Amino acid sequence: MHGLQTIWRHKSVLVMTKQAFLPSRCIKCNEPTGERLKRKLTWHHPAIYLSILVSILFYAIIAMVVRKSATVELGFCEEHLAKRHKHLMITWALGIAGILSFPFGGAMEDVNTIIIGILLLGVTAVYGIVTLRVVVPTKIDDHFVWIKGAGPEYLQEFPQWHGRA
Repeated sequence: MHGLQTIWRHKSVLVMTKQAFLPSRCIKCNEPTGERLKRKLTWHHPAIYLSILVSILFYAIIAMVVRKSATVELGFCEEHLAKRHKHLMITWALGIAGILSFPFGGAMEDVNTIIIGILLLGVTAVYGIVTLRVVVPTKIDDHFVWIKGAGPEYLQEFPQWHGRA
């Protein structure tokens, strides 16, 4: 379907129309696949982060109002699905360990265990964001989506983007 010129590459970024249907190939290694993950991507201009200086609530409201979104279905081979599943299990284990440290530390009257729990929850958030985020939108407008995270072999399947990035 990508022969209809709805999907392109621009350096290491996948560019596609919002209506494009990605091929049944693994977005990471370009191997054939039948598995697809549906993802709703959202994006806003990075300058919006400056509104955090006013307040986090102000930022949240502005970001929700001006954000652009797109839904994509990404193909994954068995190997990359297995890696994602492994990272999902590790994230859950870290999160559960962090949560359980609170009642355990309280029962033992051990502040260090509670501090470790707080640190574990922080590690859980960072680990989950880093390992479970499949692709990252670098820009979304009314017609196109720019996505980082596709493998070079996958990107080579598409023609070069000649529009504005």
